[in-house]
Amino acid sequence: MHSRLPLCVAIALTLAGMLSMPGCGKRGSLEAPPGAKVETGNATPGTPAKPDPAQHKPSILDPLIR
Repeated sequence: MHSRLPLCVAIALTLAGMLSMPGCGKRGSLEAPPGAKVETGNATPGTPAKPDPAQHKPSILDPLIR
């Protein structure tokens, strides 16, 4: 009789990989649905915020996500 351990390990790794994929992507705010009231605080609509250079740490994966 064959051992089922390799099959269980393969299934567990496949599931773990599939469940980790939705976490990939570029960070950002969600878009509001059409017609929804959006509070922007004191920001001017249409003016992007200036990124803080001290906040971003460069990574070798940056070219893949930009």
